[in-house]
Amino acid sequence: MFWRLTLLVLCLVASASVSADDENKEASDDGMNDETRKVVVARMKEILDQTTLVRLRPTPATVELVPEPVLNWDDLPRGHYYGRLWVWGDTGRPAAIVETYTINFAKDIGSWPGNVVHSLAPEPLRAEGTLGWNWAPAEPGFTPKRLEDAPPPAATKNLRRSQMRALARRFTANQTWMGDRSELRLLPTSIRMYESADDDSTDDGLLDGGLFAFVHGGTNPEVILILEAMHGTTEDYWQYGCIRLGHAQMQAKFDDREAWSVETYDSLSPNSPYYWILPR
Repeated sequence: MFWRLTLLVLCLVASASVSADDENKEASDDGMNDETRKVVVARMKEILDQTTLVRLRPTPATVELVPEPVLNWDDLPRGHYYGRLWVWGDTGRPAAIVETYTINFAKDIGSWPGNVVHSLAPEPLRAEGTLGWNWAPAEPGFTPKRLEDAPPPAATKNLRRSQMRALARRFTANQTWMGDRSELRLLPTSIRMYESADDDSTDDGLLDGGLFAFVHGGTNPEVILILEAMHGTTEDYWQYGCIRLGHAQMQAKFDDREAWSVETYDSLSPNSPYYWILPR
């Protein structure tokens, strides 16, 4: 009798476990379904479209969201789904980059999804929209540095962009979170290429530029590398910069020499170039 009761209990436990696994699998399969993904991403874009950015120059200039994301990503081990990277500004260097994702398989996003945003502008910005978003970075989000030990930019766009990819491969990046260090992987192609906007004085001297992503756990972007070919008064040259899209301590190296680093993010200031907007 005892062994029969024990066997019955074990069967019930196993059945419940299989049922739970099946439910999780169904939720996962349904959550990552292409049609569901389209609905969720369309809702993300609808939310972002309600925000414009203003470049706070002597004559303020409004910047619109680029309609298509520059990167599609997921990080299932961390519970980040439907990940997308978007930029504001369709000519020249983008004014800002925003990362959106959900932390579950919800099909309905009522307001802001989880996201982080970073300015790429040399001047202060102000976000304006109907959702009461209060991001207004008071300092530049991108301060370029001249890239030493790099060949001069080539004469044509195609050759410069080949050079850019080769230079990007000479960079490495890592992040450390709660004592756990991870090497980040460079995606093989840029997530966005651009050139000088005719009416953009902040791009003076820009020949070509590109954004490259260092990712964690597959394709989750953590560090964005900016590379730009510049026309100088005496010679052409390369400049670079990095920005964070995560809270961890981060570092980038060029030819194994430190090129950039930031400490762990512990602020929620809307006046910071990097800002985490809590899901709501």
